[in-house]
Amino acid sequence: MKGVVLLNKKSKGILEHIFYYSNEGKTFLILSICLSVIGMICNVVPYISVYFISKVFLTSKGENKEPIILWIVIAGIAILLNLLFTFFGSLGCHKMAFKTLYLYRMKLMEHLGKLSIGFFSKNTSGSIQKIMDENVEKLEGIIAHMMPDLIGSFAVLLLLFAGIGYLNIIMAITVLVSVVIAFLFQFMIFGSKSAKARYESYMKASGNITSSFSEYIKGMAEVKLFGRTGGMLRSLENHLDESLQWELTNYKKASLPMSMYKSIILSLLTFVVPMGGLLIWNSPMESTVLAVIMALIIAPALYEPLLTCIDYATQINLAKAGLSQIENIINETVFEIKDSSDEISGSDVVFDNVSFSYESEADSLRKFALDKVSLVCEEKKMTALVGESGSGKSTIGQLILRFWDIDEGSIKIGGKDIRAVATKELMGKIAFVFQDTHIFSDTVRNNISMNGDVSEEEIIKAAKKARCHEFIMNLPDGYDTIIGSGNIKLSGGEAQRLSIARTFLKDSEIVILDEALAYTDAENENLIQEAIKNLIRDKTVIVIAHRLKSIMEADNIIVLKEGKIIEEGTHEQLLEKDGEYKSLWDLQFEAESWEIERKAEEA
Repeated sequence: MKGVVLLNKKSKGILEHIFYYSNEGKTFLILSICLSVIGMICNVVPYISVYFISKVFLTSKGENKEPIILWIVIAGIAILLNLLFTFFGSLGCHKMAFKTLYLYRMKLMEHLGKLSIGFFSKNTSGSIQKIMDENVEKLEGIIAHMMPDLIGSFAVLLLLFAGIGYLNIIMAITVLVSVVIAFLFQFMIFGSKSAKARYESYMKASGNITSSFSEYIKGMAEVKLFGRTGGMLRSLENHLDESLQWELTNYKKASLPMSMYKSIILSLLTFVVPMGGLLIWNSPMESTVLAVIMALIIAPALYEPLLTCIDYATQINLAKAGLSQIENIINETVFEIKDSSDEISGSDVVFDNVSFSYESEADSLRKFALDKVSLVCEEKKMTALVGESGSGKSTIGQLILRFWDIDEGSIKIGGKDIRAVATKELMGKIAFVFQDTHIFSDTVRNNISMNGDVSEEEIIKAAKKARCHEFIMNLPDGYDTIIGSGNIKLSGGEAQRLSIARTFLKDSEIVILDEALAYTDAENENLIQEAIKNLIRDKTVIVIAHRLKSIMEADNIIVLKEGKIIEEGTHEQLLEKDGEYKSLWDLQFEAESWEIERKAEEA
């Protein structure tokens, strides 16, 4: 069953993105841009004033001062209006920019929460963070600055050209030809397909740098321990080299046309002066002289809007490349179903001929993590999944939560295919205690409640059942203590008990325990085992276990190897078979016996 997407697959332009996410604020945004544009147009009025003042001097030798005073006043009013309109226009554009960024980030965060775990296994947290931060941030500059500035610049250009054309069409054509030539060079720099490819490659290289640097810092302990500093630096160096090569290549290809563009714009007077001289030579009338004077005054005024275009061109291309990366996330298929026709009526879990691979069908090295697996986890009974690392036991647990979609077969809960179950209903049906518990940088209370709407009494009750209330009360601020990254760190066993407290609070019918006793000392192991015994009462329990002693009382034990079920039965039945389970049991028993002997010798 296909998932739904946030936007359609068709690539959207920058304006489409902006207007899509600005939502009901479109009218306000357009009005704010219009105010900014009007403010910029007001800057043209002083040039009009200069024209009429110059005309008065040329026709009446300045004897009639009333028109001069009038146009000075008009110019002053225009300057004040420019300040007023620009201020309110800029304020409105910034307000909409910040609001749009907020909505855009919320939409992306919501969408990321719906994506399969497979997406996050292919994309590092560093690269995703860069997309979320820098690429989205570029929208603020486009909305608050580029859109009003570019529209205003084009409006001013048109008015100035119209003004020159009104005075003398030949002068207008002279300026226009030079500007057209300049824009052709600009297109050579930014408008070609190769330019687009260069910017996309740069964004990719930049994301790789961020990701590599993040991994380098996060894994510094392991890097130092295993003497891999040099290797990690070489990996980072390769990504930096990619970025450097882009910078050099882009500069080589863009520098010449860029220089010619600026030279043409900055030398408009070079074109205007000789043409103006020829016109005056052929027709030394007052109107011609006035037209040339005004062209000489107006030509420099074209510099700013024309250079604004070139300055923003690079930013717009980078923004396009950034939005292309965002679209890749937006267009990732999600498995979410918002509505389902009926509710799940039971809690038994059935795998029917399920095959699944983490690689795509196009991958020549594709390997199935599960190969035609069929199993039944009976309602309100304990089913244990055991096997060597990579056997597929953790994959089964995650497929029940639909972290990935299967390639073949079906997975049913209470007789209903999970692909037809609303995401919220499925998540509510299942609780999962992960091997590696993530502790958020937040209070203990919020880490247990997951910011849900639950009472203090319920949180404490869940903590007591999970055998973690005592150590919480010994923390500096009890349940208000900030824990997690950069704050008070918990041991592996303490974090695991917090995870179990979350599960108690959720009170789901199905509980999946993925190596819940991993990374714990003897004291924490006993406390966790007590907590788990309380947790699994009257639940359908699926235990993914490495320590076989913890699943001896399971109603059914399923042994996996290389993605296939090779044995199944109770603890006693499997020992009698003298197969894979018996071998795993004997190995663990020997290891524990050796550990006991070692400790006895040390004592």
